[in-house]
Amino acid sequence: MAKSSFLGSRLRRLRKDKRYSQTKLAADLGISASYLNLIEHDRRDLTVPLLLKISQILKVDPHVFAPQQDGQLFAKVTEALHDPLFAQEIFPDDAIANFISDQPELSAQLVKLYQAYKSAQGDLQYMKERLSQDSLLADSSFRLRTLVTSILSLTEIMHDNADLNTKQRQEFLKIVLKDSTALTDTVNEMLGFVVGDHASETGVLASPAEATTDFIQSNNNYFAELELAASDLGSLMHLSGPPNILNLTEYLERTFAVSIEYATKDRHDMEISLFDENRKHLTLSRSLPPSSVKFHLALLIGQLGYKDLFDSYANAPELTTPASQEKGHDALANYFAGACLFPYEVFYKTAEDFRYDIELMQQQFGASYEQICHRLTTLQRPEMSGIPFHLIRTDVAGNISKRFSASGLRIPRYGSACPRWVVHSSLLTPGSLCTQISEMPDGGQFFSIARTITKPSLGFTHPKRHYAISLGCEISHANRLIYADGMNISAPKTVMPVGIACRLCDRGKCAHRAAPPPAQPIRTAAGRRNISPGIGDW
Repeated sequence: MAKSSFLGSRLRRLRKDKRYSQTKLAADLGISASYLNLIEHDRRDLTVPLLLKISQILKVDPHVFAPQQDGQLFAKVTEALHDPLFAQEIFPDDAIANFISDQPELSAQLVKLYQAYKSAQGDLQYMKERLSQDSLLADSSFRLRTLVTSILSLTEIMHDNADLNTKQRQEFLKIVLKDSTALTDTVNEMLGFVVGDHASETGVLASPAEATTDFIQSNNNYFAELELAASDLGSLMHLSGPPNILNLTEYLERTFAVSIEYATKDRHDMEISLFDENRKHLTLSRSLPPSSVKFHLALLIGQLGYKDLFDSYANAPELTTPASQEKGHDALANYFAGACLFPYEVFYKTAEDFRYDIELMQQQFGASYEQICHRLTTLQRPEMSGIPFHLIRTDVAGNISKRFSASGLRIPRYGSACPRWVVHSSLLTPGSLCTQISEMPDGGQFFSIARTITKPSLGFTHPKRHYAISLGCEISHANRLIYADGMNISAPKTVMPVGIACRLCDRGKCAHRAAPPPAQPIRTAAGRRNISPGIGDW
């Protein structure tokens, strides 16, 4: 089993950064140097009283010892080392944990290198698919041959017929010039096809969406300055509770001179919301439910009034490109809108009082299921923190479109997650809430709930979008959730053995496996063999 904590290595790094010798820190703590040495090598537990005393001596916030970030780094390094690229090597979890503990900077660079490899691999696969299937290439190739043939024929005519008069020669030259221009456009089109507008200059950067996910994860999905700004906005609006549509509409009109229109599809094509910067006019689709209308209004307030605050996060180490900074800006605006609609203290108290009953909280705040789930993952204020949740959203094809983990659950960055996860099975019972107690290969247990949601549609010709959302926590927090009532959490009768993803899971006897395990292939006993088709053969 992998180490569940990196507290010792983190303490060792902090001590060295503060230029404290092991002997001096041990003396200040009132313990022996040998005992401190055992703590720093994760061979003794770091107790809460001792941790608080260390924080005072080293003058650091106790929350720097929170395990989420090292846990995420462990997950990323593990995913990299279990790639088929390293199929001949076996890296035990303990060895990976020790490597990260001793070489955190090198581990981060390994993850960066692996991301570059996956980006290049994805671009290669993308180009293979385009070259083999896209009709644009075939059409361009035909035009290319036609134009070259035309130019060659005309130039041969002019070359072989010296008696052509000036008028005829000018006509031929005009056609050659026209075809040459068309040829240039076709070549440029094909070059753009091959290079691809999506490719980065270096080809090694994470996508804007992945970079933004890393940015949110590194901040544990909690932004104190945005919470404070949202609270101040409530004071400016003279509210004693969450704002409603009228409050938000009046603030937009009064502060930013924004006019608002609720229109049908023919007024705004395929968009559910459009904002005209010049006219300061917001058009919202009539298909939006009240919860979405409130969110869009709060979102626009954030974009118009707090851009400088969002920009202050633009230099985050995860946001290295203009595209990722723009995506990060959007994520911060969404966070602000949630903080505005669901004030932290009120929302936290309601969650605890209702024991995280999401449907009751929807009624209390007039919100959607997804909005409540999102806000629950942001309750990470040190002195008033909620359950550390993980959140996963997938579409019907299993693509993970949103992921965040404060629970310690490792969510795959590349490819699909384990098909046994409840987020997938919830798609079989649309609209119904499913529960699951799952156990990872390392013995870690999680309690999760999942259900489907459907996004508004603009009409019959625009298919609805269906997603499954899973919210979960480490099993020790499950008794705080109403959904675990009636379950024996300490000794559950039904536990689903799950993994992270097939290529990261070493469970040998899994009928759901879609890819080989990370270690050696599973072999049956001599004289016995499985005659059913292998992976991908049937």
